[in-house]
Amino acid sequence: MDIENNKKMEEILNSLDGCQRAGAPDFFYTRLKAKMEKGLEPSTAQSWVLRPVYAVAVLLVVLLINAVVIFNNNNSSFEEKASVDTEVFQSIAAEYKLNDNNTLYDLNQDK
Repeated sequence: MDIENNKKMEEILNSLDGCQRAGAPDFFYTRLKAKMEKGLEPSTAQSWVLRPVYAVAVLLVVLLINAVVIFNNNNSSFEEKASVDTEVFQSIAAEYKLNDNNTLYDLNQDK
């Protein structure tokens, strides 16, 4: 049994005798190095959003739009807005009969 195991191990070890070392094609390392260095170079096409000039311009446009909206809303007086809001609320309350506070008492008096 021991002889048979030794024979099998020798067979396995001898199977590697015909193997050769793996080789690379000519100029493989030169081409590989050139590809790796090309990947490390920064791209020349930068995004236009990242440039400070464009970022500041967009920020100024947004601030200008906000200022225009705020100043246009301040032109109409607060009292006019309040009176319009009060009229709207009163019309809604009248439509749904919400301004009649005594309806609950009137219903109880009928009993």
